[in-house]
Amino acid sequence: MDEHPQIPELSVADVAARIGRPGFFVFDNNSAARWKRSHVPTAKQLDADAIEASDLPGDKAATLVFYCSGPG
Repeated sequence: MDEHPQIPELSVADVAARIGRPGFFVFDNNSAARWKRSHVPTAKQLDADAIEASDLPGDKAATLVFYCSGPG
């Protein structure tokens, strides 16, 4: 069951199909070292404990995808 029902989940295929489209942003919350080894194309690495508003796009209608390798 979805842990956060108000936040829609996207499948890997959904993300792959939308990468590079306007208004679609991918953020990797893994460590910088892990991001350097492997990450989704176009993903920006962000420390989940230190995200600032300036790290995110100003477009309130944009789709933001956050992912990491952790259980949460």
